[in-house]
Amino acid sequence: MKYEQFAVALLLAAAFLTGGCAAFVAKDVPAVKTKDVPGVERSFSAALQFMRTGDESSARDLLERIVDEPPLVGVTDEALFRLAVFNLGDENGKGETRARKLLERLTAEFPASSWSRQAAPLLEHIRETVTLRSRMRELKSLRSQNLSLSRDNKDLRQNLEHLKNLDLELEQKIRK
Repeated sequence: MKYEQFAVALLLAAAFLTGGCAAFVAKDVPAVKTKDVPGVERSFSAALQFMRTGDESSARDLLERIVDEPPLVGVTDEALFRLAVFNLGDENGKGETRARKLLERLTAEFPASSWSRQAAPLLEHIRETVTLRSRMRELKSLRSQNLSLSRDNKDLRQNLEHLKNLDLELEQKIRK
């Protein structure tokens, strides 16, 4: 067993010493030069790195810039999706509105993208959530109106009882 481990270690060491990591790379794959990569792709790569390190605000800023640039398939579609997900966490429902607009843009501009297929159920969920919140506000308003009407009804009943009592007293005084 030790002999086998030693032989494997020796072969690996010889491979790295003679060719390094290049010994394991296919020869027909061209190297990508930095100037060949568009600025949008570099920005997107940087945004992904910021997301990995937890720097959400920097990632969000870069994604905002990317979606404002001319569309690039494979970059802009993913940037739209990721930016929409970031916006979902914003307060006061404004984030949901922004996320919905971004996802609608994604599905309109990139209908064949895998990100559009992933956006469809999320978009439907956002729409249902917005509808549900609207109904909840309406329900709250109706409850408030119901409470107000209940108070008014109670006051009217009390006034009616008071009028009945006054009418009875008046009849009794007339009879006397």
